[in-house]
Amino acid sequence: MAQDPAPGLFCAVVGPSGAGKDTLIGLAAARLPEASGVVVARRVVTRPAVAELEDHEVMSLAAFEAAEAGGAFCLSWRAHGLAYGLPASLVGHVASGGTVIANISRRVLDAAAARFPRLAVVEITAPREVLVERVSGRGRESREEVAARLDRAVPLKLPDGAERFVRIVNDGPAEAGAETLVGILGLGMPDYAIFTQ
Repeated sequence: MAQDPAPGLFCAVVGPSGAGKDTLIGLAAARLPEASGVVVARRVVTRPAVAELEDHEVMSLAAFEAAEAGGAFCLSWRAHGLAYGLPASLVGHVASGGTVIANISRRVLDAAAARFPRLAVVEITAPREVLVERVSGRGRESREEVAARLDRAVPLKLPDGAERFVRIVNDGPAEAGAETLVGILGLGMPDYAIFTQ
């Protein structure tokens, strides 16, 4: 009788706006072989996507709320006046032994720990002045608004049961941070570590 596969890993990537989370995730994913079993979660967001900045599925708030009520998301949250969700299908991928890497809010880390048996947390950050410069450069908010948003950031609290935590200070070449992330996805990194560039 065949045994069920061991549960895979949900790798939660968290950090402030401007830290380069999506950039590092994209670069890391491109370095992984197709047979790695790693899936990059594509978020559903109630904001139009800007192709050069982010890749997500767009949904109106009404459609999002209906999908949320219908169980379409394994995780969902609200931030900065927007709604975010991850497809429920990711649960099956992890249950079958695969790895999911997802850019999520630190506010839903406890929910992620409850939903997925194995959780790794990667915090990507950068010095405050770098964050302000990057986010204000997007043209959505003034430097003052960006600074105020950073001031409202919720401190990171690791959920019980997280099997590893890594912080990447992404203030150097993005390729270096991506290589660190590849190592984490391959489980070649220590359980708790901080990497600076």
